[in-house]
Amino acid sequence: MVGAGLGEALAAPHLQAHLGFLSPLGGVILREPPQLADIHDSGQQEPAHPSAPAGAPQEQGRPLEERLGRLEAQMMALREQNKELEARVRQLESCECRPASAHCWGLGQSWPEGARWEPEPCTACVCREGAAHCEPKPGLPHCRGCSHNGQAYRNGETFSRDACTTCHCLAGTVRCQGPSCSELNCLESYTPPGECCPVCCTEGGSHWEHGQEWTAPGDPCRICQCLEGHIQCRQRECASLCPYPARPLPGTCCPLCDGCFLNGREYRRGEPVGSGDPCSRCRCSNGSIQCEALPCPPVPCRHPGRIPGQCCPVCDGCEYQGHQYQSEETFRLQESGRCIRCSCQAGEVSCEEQECPVAPCALPVSGPQLCSACVLDGEEFAEGVQWEPDGQPCTACSCHDGVPMCGAVLCSPAPCQHPTQPPGSCCPSCESCTYHGQVYANGQNFTDADSPCHTCHCEEGTVRCSLVDCPPTTCARPQSGPGQCCPRCPDCILEEQVFVDGESFSHPRDPCQECQCQEGHARCQPRACPPAPCAHPLPGSCCQSNCNGCAFGGKEYPNGADFPHPSDPCRQCRCLGGSVQCLARRCPPLPCPEPVLLPDECCPQCPAASSGCPRPGGGVPARHLEHFSLPEDPCRRCLCLDGSVSCQRLPCPPAPCAHPRQGPCCPSCDGNAPEAPPLRPKQGTGPLLTSYPFCPLPSPSPSSLEGCEYLGETYLSSQEFPDPREPCNLCTCLGGFVTCGRRPCEPLGCSHPLTPAGHCCPTCQGRTSRSGSVTSLLQEGSVQCRKKPCPPALCPHPSPGPCFCPVCHSCFSQGQEHQDGEEFGGPPGSCEWCRCQAGRVTCARLPCPPLSCPLQVTEPGSCCPRCRGCLAGGEEHPEGSSWVDPQSPCSSCMCHDGVVTCARLQCVSSCARPHQGLNDCCPRCSDCEHEGRKYEPGESFQPGADPCEVCICELQPEGPPSIQCHRQQCPSLVGCPTSQILPPGPQHCCPTCAQALSNCTESLLGSELAPPDPCYTCHCQDLTWLCVHRACPELSCPLSERHTPPGSCCPMCQASAQSCAHQGRAVASGESWAVDVCTTCSCVAGTVRCQSQRCPPLSCGPDEAPALSPGSCCPRCLPRPASCMAFGDPHYRTFDGRLLHFQGSCSYVLAKDCRGGDFSVHVTNANRGRRGVAWTQEVEVQLGDVTVGLLQGRAVTVDGRRVVLPFLQEPLLYVELQRTTVILHAQPGLQVLWDGQSQVEVSVPGSYRGQMCGLCGNFNGFAQDDLQGPEGLLLPTEAAFGNSWQVSEGPGPSRPCFKGREVDPCKASGYRARREANARCGVLKSSPFSRCHAVVPPEPFFAACVYDLCACGPGSLADACLCDALEAYASHCRQAGVTPAWRGPTLCVVGCPLDRGFVFDECGPPCPRTCFNQHVPLGELAAHCVRPCVPGCQCPAGLVEHEAHCISPEACPPVQLTGDQPPRPLPSPGQ
Repeated sequence: MVGAGLGEALAAPHLQAHLGFLSPLGGVILREPPQLADIHDSGQQEPAHPSAPAGAPQEQGRPLEERLGRLEAQMMALREQNKELEARVRQLESCECRPASAHCWGLGQSWPEGARWEPEPCTACVCREGAAHCEPKPGLPHCRGCSHNGQAYRNGETFSRDACTTCHCLAGTVRCQGPSCSELNCLESYTPPGECCPVCCTEGGSHWEHGQEWTAPGDPCRICQCLEGHIQCRQRECASLCPYPARPLPGTCCPLCDGCFLNGREYRRGEPVGSGDPCSRCRCSNGSIQCEALPCPPVPCRHPGRIPGQCCPVCDGCEYQGHQYQSEETFRLQESGRCIRCSCQAGEVSCEEQECPVAPCALPVSGPQLCSACVLDGEEFAEGVQWEPDGQPCTACSCHDGVPMCGAVLCSPAPCQHPTQPPGSCCPSCESCTYHGQVYANGQNFTDADSPCHTCHCEEGTVRCSLVDCPPTTCARPQSGPGQCCPRCPDCILEEQVFVDGESFSHPRDPCQECQCQEGHARCQPRACPPAPCAHPLPGSCCQSNCNGCAFGGKEYPNGADFPHPSDPCRQCRCLGGSVQCLARRCPPLPCPEPVLLPDECCPQCPAASSGCPRPGGGVPARHLEHFSLPEDPCRRCLCLDGSVSCQRLPCPPAPCAHPRQGPCCPSCDGNAPEAPPLRPKQGTGPLLTSYPFCPLPSPSPSSLEGCEYLGETYLSSQEFPDPREPCNLCTCLGGFVTCGRRPCEPLGCSHPLTPAGHCCPTCQGRTSRSGSVTSLLQEGSVQCRKKPCPPALCPHPSPGPCFCPVCHSCFSQGQEHQDGEEFGGPPGSCEWCRCQAGRVTCARLPCPPLSCPLQVTEPGSCCPRCRGCLAGGEEHPEGSSWVDPQSPCSSCMCHDGVVTCARLQCVSSCARPHQGLNDCCPRCSDCEHEGRKYEPGESFQPGADPCEVCICELQPEGPPSIQCHRQQCPSLVGCPTSQILPPGPQHCCPTCAQALSNCTESLLGSELAPPDPCYTCHCQDLTWLCVHRACPELSCPLSERHTPPGSCCPMCQASAQSCAHQGRAVASGESWAVDVCTTCSCVAGTVRCQSQRCPPLSCGPDEAPALSPGSCCPRCLPRPASCMAFGDPHYRTFDGRLLHFQGSCSYVLAKDCRGGDFSVHVTNANRGRRGVAWTQEVEVQLGDVTVGLLQGRAVTVDGRRVVLPFLQEPLLYVELQRTTVILHAQPGLQVLWDGQSQVEVSVPGSYRGQMCGLCGNFNGFAQDDLQGPEGLLLPTEAAFGNSWQVSEGPGPSRPCFKGREVDPCKASGYRARREANARCGVLKSSPFSRCHAVVPPEPFFAACVYDLCACGPGSLADACLCDALEAYASHCRQAGVTPAWRGPTLCVVGCPLDRGFVFDECGPPCPRTCFNQHVPLGELAAHCVRPCVPGCQCPAGLVEHEAHCISPEACPPVQLTGDQPPRPLPSPGQ
């Protein structure tokens, strides 16, 4: 028994201590830990253990004793539990157990002993002694196993075909099952390598496909992408296009250059910005701060000093090289190893070189001519120099009295909360933010990595964070997913397609349903259908609107089909364009006289064959045509005809006796009557049916013998004869009556017999008959029908009528029906008017009114031509109109016969003392009174006998109305022969042409024609002759001494010529020359007379700047330009602000219009003293077919020919010399500045943004991609970028060129050269340039300066390199609105001819005041002078320039100012 065995096992004490299990009675028998016996043994043997140290203290065994005590207590508790369990086991042993019948379990049920079952087709099981014994079935071939991909598997074996598929061999069949993957909600999934199930990117209820990018919700600066089922996010990179951009707009990431953000405050564009400097005014300009000094009055000294608290310098002290000195103070300088002693005297500094005194320092000096120096680590440093030892960025050293003094750099606390420690720098800086271990640029927006729902902004080294602004949602229950800051409305998934909340769409499988996604559910409804344009349309894809067939009576019919009416068999229908037309059927004619209409039939039919008639009283029916008597009335005789009975009374003959007796029917005489001969039938008739006896009386009439007389012929009673009137009728004579009917015909074997002509009965021979709209063809009695052909309609636009044949009741034209007599417009563009008459449409062209003008044009969409005016400046002016020339306010144009005539207003004076205002073209009289008559504003009159003179009284902006007089302008008679010119008549001003003027046709475009008037020049452009009048200079001689030579335009003085003096030479009378593009002068009888153009005020937009066209005096507005500069050895500052260093000595593309090809600027570089270092030697500007060369010494060539400046080639280019700078102005808005040595600057208008290429970059606003080669690829190095823009033209064999390579001249020159370069270039960071540091960062130019000085080496070449670098930085400062005064007596000094009164000015006016323009107001002169200011020699304030001297205005030669007409062309004296 099981219970007895268990009791014996538990009785062993040692086993009790080691066994523990769950008792069947519910008690728990704990298993003692296995270490227990070992611990007991080790506790007893430990003192005798050989490894125990002798004399171990008792304290070491105390923890073990405590542990043994706890174990003994557990053993006692365990023994008590075992005693209780033993009692329960004894109780179980007293129970009697009986064995039950063994059963087996299989296939979910119990099987008795010996039962068999098959768990699968190839396995058999049997129950034996309560256990299932299963083994394969023998002898079944399909149970032996499976073969799969050449591999054998046993029956029931499970194997894997690949990592994602599990297969099972069962009964010879392999069944494979793929992985169980969850359902995805994305359209495109991705299966990662080594995985079985595809995945898609899911976050917050949103799903994205593999490769899809999106902006993170609530964080516009975070771009996420789904890659291989994982979401990877990165920060959007914002290019810093300006130093102080405005904060980004809500919902956007990158800052904007539309305003400024400075010191925690937003500034609008143009808004003043506090600079902290009371002596300067700053404002926000497109993301940058532009400052300009407050204007100060001129001072009479060259180096005025500054007093603290005052903005303007005074002559009480001196400011020299950034240092302030008191008056009478003496100071020393060291420049290029020389000792210079200077003194300050009332704002003037005078310096002289002297030997240095003996230095008090103990260190030896390098020579008697040098000041004391310091030596540290084997390196020598000049007195007063500060430097930073190599490898010690936090140590600063200086040389004082020959002793080097070094100390640690003390960092002041940064004025921001999150400063950054730049690499290699000693002190933290607020130029960027360090936040949570990441560095962010000032102005950058980012998302806090620890709190993604906060957006942060780095501002002056301090990070400020705020919660993300979530956009409002449009649904009632928006959702927020993990990692998602803002709730969003759920999307809809319909037919495995995703639709955004609020989106309207068509059902993917049922286009007839229109759906809308609302709060994650797609709500669909049937699409609304418009009404169909026909009555019975076919069902379309969604709507029943298909008029290309008919749906009628539950069936569909194609267009043009004929079919019977579904409910009325007597009507035939037809489908026409979606509408059904049904007409009654036409019935064929019948051969019988009395047709019969049978039930359910449409047409009547002839009755069946003739039948007999019933006899009265019964008996055998009478046959057809049988005579019989009525039994009840023997005196009546009847005839059977086609089943109907016809009866009439028998006639009685006269009795031959006087007293006849009454017989049964008629009276008769007693006795025998004499025999009479029998009545013979008429020849050709039938047999005599009956004969009656005649009495012996005179011959009675035939009627008395019961015969018939019919149409003059006599027939016997019952005789049949043909009808003389109708040969197909048969007549019968009965009792004196003739009955006629249709001759009976034999029955035929066809259904539709035919009656031939001349025959009475039909036959089964074919022929054609027409009935209604159906044509029948009868062949051997069978009928074949086809539609009757329609008669031709005589109108071209009939409408459908009966039988669907065309009739001419109305007209169809252009898809519309028009009633008879209706008038309507013709086809679009045909200019016709049409009329519908008798179904015919007749159209006629609309008549156009006659035009008297020679030039006529028909606009697109119009029917009639109109008079074409004149095209001038891209604008059409009506015939006979006049307007003011926009280029010259005092010139007017007129349109006459398609010719534009422009001429300057010729002024006439009608009063004694006229006056001329600033904006007046002609002098005015003080009021509107002339010769005692007062005129109202707007009235005009003729002041004298000349009909060409006219005066107008005009209102003035200020003051009373006034009179202005001028000569009337006459149109140019271009192309009119001289013989056809008609002089003006009385009271007429202008001549006319007797014939029509020639037209400016396409073949004449661009040509020039001389009209009869020599003062005009005419050009053919825009199909219009444009004739411009030449301007004649005013003469000083009286009218009597003036004459106009034959063939010339302008009069001349006849008096003896008196010459004028100009630039030291005599100028003949009548000779003209140009002072500049705005002023031209001429010598008239010994007097210089000048004309200056006056420019109207110009107001440009915020994104525009004034610019000059070549040869034009007045500027125009162009998109704000950007500039690129090449300077130094050489360095290139691109349009987008990137500084590049490239030392190639070949020819290269500097800047080029790569899209339109308007221009290309090339530079040629030459070696600068040694290999690997170059400088710009020549500049070449290509403008179409014209090539301009800018050479050394400010020489200029055009197409290889040297020219004298200023040079004008209209309308392409204008080259001038301003001080020491050559300025080229080109037509597209291009401007090139060349200093004649090595510095070139290219300026292009903003309209070329994104289409530039070359060393100056692509001008797209991003400096990061400026290293683009000609193929559009970004190149890795500046040398590779520069070499890619090399062009073939350049130096010849005598000047070989070398490709640029990556060069570090300071590394090659050594530490001493670099230290010297750092010291000399330090002036860029000193006080002379301090005002520019805020607008133009000096660091790139400082690096370029050090680079150049290391490359140039020692000597005089280094001085030139230093000046080039300093001037490049000063040029950028001037463009930014700051003019630094940085030159000194020994630093890049520019010599000016003091003997002629000139002084040096760092930024003098580009258009100086001269004797010829001193009358122009200063503001107006500066307004149209848009050239950049350049350093050079200027006349001091109060003096004007004249013939290369500075003189007082009173000393100018006599100059008469005669209006404002600009010169054309620009001659110079002697040309």
